[in-house]
Formats: sequence, C-alpha cells, structure tokens
Amino acid sequence: MDQTLARKVNPKPRRKGGAYTVGSEDIYIFPLSESTNIFLQKVWTAFVNKMVSMTLPNGKPVFQYAIFEAIQDKNLKIVASATHFRMKQVTDRIGIQSIDDFIRNTIPISIQDPGNLSAKYLREAILSVEKKARPEVYFHSLDDERVHPNLKQLLTKTMNYAAGIPLFVKGFPIGMLWGIRRDNMSPEQEEEVRQQLYSLYDVVDFVISKEMGLKGDPYYARKNIEKSDLHSRAKHLFYTRGFGQDEPVTTIVFDSHTYQRSYRLDASFLIPSGDGYSVSLKRFEPKERNDTGKNLLLIPGFFCRRSVMDKVARELSLRHGYRVFSMDMRGRSRRTLPLFGIREGWTVDDFIQEDFPAVLNWIKENFPNEQLVVVGHSMGGMIPRFYCSAYEEIVKRKKDSPVPLTRPDDLISGIVSITSPNFVRLQAQIPGLDILKMGLKLVPSKTISDFLFDLTSFSLQTTLPTVDLNKFFKFLLGLHSSLRAVSFDLHAKVVNLRDFVGYKQISPPEWYFLIEDIFCEESTKVVLQFLRSQLSQDRSFLSYDGTLDYTALQKNLQIPLFSVLGSVDKVVPSETIENDLAALPHKKNKILSYEQGHLGIVFHMPVVKEMCSEIDSWIKGLDST
Repeated sequence: MDQTLARKVNPKPRRKGGAYTVGSEDIYIFPLSESTNIFLQKVWTAFVNKMVSMTLPNGKPVFQYAIFEAIQDKNLKIVASATHFRMKQVTDRIGIQSIDDFIRNTIPISIQDPGNLSAKYLREAILSVEKKARPEVYFHSLDDERVHPNLKQLLTKTMNYAAGIPLFVKGFPIGMLWGIRRDNMSPEQEEEVRQQLYSLYDVVDFVISKEMGLKGDPYYARKNIEKSDLHSRAKHLFYTRGFGQDEPVTTIVFDSHTYQRSYRLDASFLIPSGDGYSVSLKRFEPKERNDTGKNLLLIPGFFCRRSVMDKVARELSLRHGYRVFSMDMRGRSRRTLPLFGIREGWTVDDFIQEDFPAVLNWIKENFPNEQLVVVGHSMGGMIPRFYCSAYEEIVKRKKDSPVPLTRPDDLISGIVSITSPNFVRLQAQIPGLDILKMGLKLVPSKTISDFLFDLTSFSLQTTLPTVDLNKFFKFLLGLHSSLRAVSFDLHAKVVNLRDFVGYKQISPPEWYFLIEDIFCEESTKVVLQFLRSQLSQDRSFLSYDGTLDYTALQKNLQIPLFSVLGSVDKVVPSETIENDLAALPHKKNKILSYEQGHLGIVFHMPVVKEMCSEIDSWIKGLDST
C-alpha cells in the first residue's frame, strides 16, 4: 500500500459549507438599525434595573449586579450596568462613579471573536427564535477560562456566577443580558431564575415592539419593563371592548409559575367621575375563582398609585381566587385628568363623594349578582369608611351629583382598612406646630390655623397646582423653619420620607421603584386637608369646607370592618385607629396588628401573605351567622 495513502491526515478545521442543516456557527448577526439603537439607548437601563430587582420566592435578591451587552455595529459592548445595593442612590440622583467608570472601561468585543461567548449564544438564540422557541438561559461560573479577557478584567471578588439570556425585539437580537451574583445556585433556584428570565424576555420584546415607533414613549417603555411581574408569563395579548369603554382595553392572559394559576389582567377601565375627571381600574381575573361571590376593590393611599397594592392584589387573586379591581383615583395618571388640564385641583371629598361612588355604580352595573369587599390602605381605607358612614349627609348635600350615589348596604358586604386613620396625627413633632395647637386652645375661633392655611395655600398654589411627595416633605421642613420664632425645640424629629415608607426590610430596588413608579403628585387641596387635620385640636377629619366631620359620623358605620394596624407606623399611629374602631358595634369587626410601618405592611411579602390569608378567612366568615 502506498505509504502516502496509509498516512492519517488531520486537516485544519473548516466551516461546513455544504451541509443541509444550518448550524449556529453559520449565522450572521446583523447590526442594529439606527432608529432601533437610538430608542434602545433610552430604555436599556430598565433591563439591568429589572435584573437586579429580581428575587427568589423567599424574597432574597437573585443578582447583585447586572450588565447589558448591546450589539453595536459589528461588536458587542457593555452599555448599561446596575448594582442591587446602589439603586436607592440612583433614585436620589447621586452620581454613581463606580458604575460610570465600569461602563467607560468596557472594551467592545468583535462579534467575530471566537472567544465572544455572548455572540455564540446570540447565534444559537437566532436558531431557536426562528423555530418559534425562546432562547436558552445560560448559567456560568465566572472562573470559566472561556470568559473573555476583556470581561475578566472588570470582575470583582464578589462576581463569581452569572446567568444570561439573549434579548430580541420583533425577531431580531438586540444584545445579551447578564445577572451576576456571589454564590452558586441550586437546581431549584436555577429553574426559578430560568422562568423569570423567560418572562423578562417576553416583556422586553412586547413592550419595545409596542413603543418603538413614531409615537413611541421611551419613558413608558422603561416603566412597563421595570414594574412587570416576572413570576408570570404572558400567553396572549388582546385589545378588548371593555364594559362601556370608548377606548380599547389591553387584556393579557398570564400563566403564573409562582402561584400555579392562569389569570387575566385588564388595564385599564376608565370610569367618568365629576368635572371631567375619571377613575381608572385594573382587573385581576383568576381562571378558577372561589365560591364566595365576592369581588374585591383595592384603593391606594395618599400620594400613591394603585401599583402600591400589586402584591396584595396578586396574593388575593392568584392564591385565594378573588376577582380583584385595583383603583387609581383622579389625578393619578394622565388618563384620569380632564382634557384641558387639572383645573383647580381636587380634595379628599372628591375621592369620597364622586370617585368612589362612580366605581361602586360601575361594579354594580356590570356584576349585579355579586357583593363587594373594599380593601383600602391609608387614605384608601378612609374613603369607603367615610362614604358609608356619611352616606345620608352626602346624599343631602349632593342632590345634583355627577355620579349615582350607590347605597352602601346594597353592594358592600365588608371593608378592610389597612393602616388607615380616623384623623391625622403624625407621630413626629414638627417644631412650632405644638405652639400653634396650644394657641388654638386659647383662641376659640380657628384664626391662627386659618391664617396659617392662607399662607400655606398661597405658597403652594403659586408654585405647583399639585405637589409631589419629595416636595411635600421639603415643604414641611420649610414650614418648621419659618416657625422657629415660636418654637422652643428645634431638634425634634420631623416627619420624613423614610417615616412615610416605614418599611424596615426595604431593599434598594424597592426604594427605586417606590420613587420612580408608585409615588405620584397630589393636589394641594388634598395636602391642605390633611394638614388641617394634623393641626386640629379635635380628633377629627373634616371636609375641605369644614362643615362635615367624617370622623364623628363614623359612629353610623353598619358595615363589618376589618382594621389592620402597623405597630411601628409613625404616619398612622395606633391611637388614630384603635380606640374609635373598637367602639363600633358590629360583631364581625376585627382588629389585627403587625410589626410593620406604613408601607411595609403592603410590601413585605411574609406580612402580605399572612395578612391576605386573614382577610380571606374574614371574608368567608361574613355570611355566617
């Protein structure tokens, strides 16, 4: 045999050009179009923010760091980064030098570089997406020798393990999203993370595809990505004809892997209220409902949008099987305002006497055979209590009401009131206000407080028709500063934003989302109404014109009441709730306390689960004798 033929030949590895099957190594990755790249630059911080806010079922954060590698021409480059423990500083608008440096120090890696793992995974993902499947989720030890040297030099001692997923928009790859953590994950944790990243993949694709156009809004794209529920996966999207709605309602059908339940989310039903305002309702409809025959209406409090109640809404709907409506009152979004602006603002009376009955009437019309339980947090608990107890007085005063005033007994079978006062008494001493209160005892008329409110109204209304939360607390600081001449104690603790949150386990991402999404602006008239109650010597909450004492009328409340207290709540201390409610006669009334602050009671998941279980048991007992 010819020795040359017998010798084994080892040819250089070559790409297969003639095979029928297309392999990942054959795939060409196109650069992003200029318009896509411009839009993504305004949105991709939301990817990393959402990544570092992910939690395991026990509430612990999944990732300490997140990076997004975007396709930039023929390279992949880290363009956005976030850290779990620095997000609060981001909301405080403090420059994060380390993050800025991290981005600056990243070096683009060619998509053709054989050591570029992200490019390899993007090619594999293109094949999956072409077959109508989601990309793989990749888990890596960062000690892996395959990690590119350009990335290795950026890692710190706490960056040991990573999970990543390629992101696509309209079928085209936009980059690779990575979450990085210190400790390895168990197989069960990996499966939980895999499900959440699949949900995030769907959310990014859906939101950006929807918003990336001539009229697209990057702000709403970021907010919708950041507040998405990663414990559920969207199956279907429809635009539906809602009950009496002129505009289409966005309807999404989800599978929740956390609750093992399918549900439908409708956002939003718009219900006309008074003077051109509207109320907005979001609906959670579980596939299997319980047999109580009760719908739930959730109402947020002072300065809060309905998002503040999302954890409570999902727990009551997806674990306990209720149809849940979550309410945004007037002024909480652009869609709830009149077409020609906010006019002269609104009061708490408008919430009680127009917005709330408008929703009651809408629910009664659309679900005539079902009863309602109202669950309100803070001011959201005052609204149903005050409406029900002052109903006869409201009917007398509003003979030309813009909305039907539904009789409470015809629809409402119970009220759950969470850290909700009967009057306002902040557990923080604002210097000077104690002197004013002493003066009120000596002067029968309210000359001093009226003078103060004239000044307050003037100073606020000439700057803003509405006041946001940070500005409100700055105003309180300015108020106490202007009263130093009559104050003997300038070192007293002044109420602040941390007191308002009152959530001792709050994480930096939660701070971020509270400030960015949940807190909203409030009408100056609402602020003044609360301040008047704070200053009053009477333990009462009055209507804006001072002629209706809601607190005194609460003795008329005949509807069962379940009141939940926060024992460390400085905004609504127990003294503003407990004694008055304990005096109400209904035998189904209940009072329960948790060691939580004002917002912590609806945010800290262990408390939310226990509280919702108690609410469910209480509701099921309402019909028993």
